[in-house]
Parts: sequence; structure tokens; C-alpha cells
Amino acid sequence: MRHNIFTSISILCLLLIIFMFGHDSTKWYGAFFKLLYELSGFMPFILSIIGIISALFGINGDFRKILVVLHLLLLFILLGIYFIA
Repeated sequence: MRHNIFTSISILCLLLIIFMFGHDSTKWYGAFFKLLYELSGFMPFILSIIGIISALFGINGDFRKILVVLHLLLLFILLGIYFIA
């Protein structure tokens, strides 16, 4: 049961990071992502770290590896974007 919760947290963090890339502030969901960015400009990094940690405690097997690799990939993309900007 505990492994399912950690895997769900990791998937939720992954989806939030992906949606934070392409959010539109004029849509109904834009206020939520604007709030996340106002809390901290490093919120995608924080979500990525939380996602990696919760994926490591999640379900064993290939699913864990896929989640960790996706979070690391997004983390490196975010680092590239922040260093360029």
C-alpha cells in the first residue's frame, strides 16, 4: 500500500512539472500554476526532487526506473532552461 502512495506522488509531481511548462495563465487552470510559480521560482526543481525521492520509495521494477529517468530528464531540462535564461 505504501509503495502505491509513493508512486502516485511521483506521478502527480511529474504531471505538475509537465503542465507547468505549458500553462496558459488566461485559462481556468492558469491561476493554480501562477500560484505555484509565485510560491517559488524553483518550484519545478522542488517537485522534481520530491518526485525522484518518492519514486525511489515506490513500486519496484521497471516502473520505478522509468519514473526516476523521467524526473531526472526533466530536472536536466529545467537546469538548462534556468542557466540559459
